[in-house]
Amino acid sequence: MNEALSKVLPFEGGCNFRDLGGYRTIDGLQVRPGVLFRSGVMSYFTPDDQPQLTNLGMRTICDLRRADERNKEPTRWPSAETMLVYWDEEPHIDAQSELSWQDSVSGEHARSVMISLYRAMPGWLHTRLKGIFEHLAAGNVPLLFHCAAGKDRTGLSAALVLHTLGVPRQTILDDYEFTNTAVDLGAFMLKHSRAALGLTDGEHPLQTMDPGVRDVLMSADRVYLSAALEQIEVDHDSVDNYVRDMLGVTDAMKRDIRATLLTD
Repeated sequence: MNEALSKVLPFEGGCNFRDLGGYRTIDGLQVRPGVLFRSGVMSYFTPDDQPQLTNLGMRTICDLRRADERNKEPTRWPSAETMLVYWDEEPHIDAQSELSWQDSVSGEHARSVMISLYRAMPGWLHTRLKGIFEHLAAGNVPLLFHCAAGKDRTGLSAALVLHTLGVPRQTILDDYEFTNTAVDLGAFMLKHSRAALGLTDGEHPLQTMDPGVRDVLMSADRVYLSAALEQIEVDHDSVDNYVRDMLGVTDAMKRDIRATLLTD
C-alpha cells in the first residue's frame, strides 16, 4: 500500500472525509494538500466540527447524489460562501436499480452485482464527472466531491482526477481501498439512524440483510474500481480518451488543473 495515503479529517460527524493531498505523480510532483477533498454524506457535523470546516476555506462542493438522497440527507456546511453544486439531471440508473442487492442471495452474487454496477458507472456518471473537472479547471478550489458513503461514485471521481494528475494506477487503487480503513460504514449507520449512505431505500435496512451481502456492499474492493477503469479502456481505448471525449477535458484544461492541484 502507498506510504502516504490520503489524510482522514477526524470530524465527529464526518463520513470518510479525506484530503487527497500528498500523493506523488509519475513525474515526481505532488498533489497539493488542502485543495482537493473527498467525502461521504455531510449531514451530521456537530457544533464542534464547525470551526475546522470553516477553516478549510472550501470554495466548491460537488454533490454526486440523486435528488432523493439530497432531500433525505442535505449537506450542512457552515459557510454560506461555499458553492454547493448538484445535478437535477438524473442518471438512467434509478434508485431501485442501484439497490439491486435486494435480489442477492449471497455475497458472491452481490459482488457480481457490484462489479456490473461499476462497469456501468462511467456511462451514467459522466455529467457529474464533467462538472468536477470544469470547476477544477476554473480554479474553484478548495473543492470537495462527495456522494453518500464516499466510496462508489466518489471513488470513481477520485480515480479519474488522480489519473489526470498523473498519479499511478496502483496508488489510485490504494486510495480507493483506503475507505475500508478510513471509516466503519456499518458503525456510522448505527450511530446516525437516518443515514442511508445510498445503499438502502429505508425499507430494507442494512442491519437486516444477509451478512455476506452487507459485507460486500460496505467494502471498497479494488476489483470494483478496476472493473470501471477496465470498462473505460474497453469502450474508449484509454482513460485519457474518456476524460477528453466524454468529460470534455481539453489539454488546456488539463494544464490548468495540474497547475492548480500539483506542487513540487
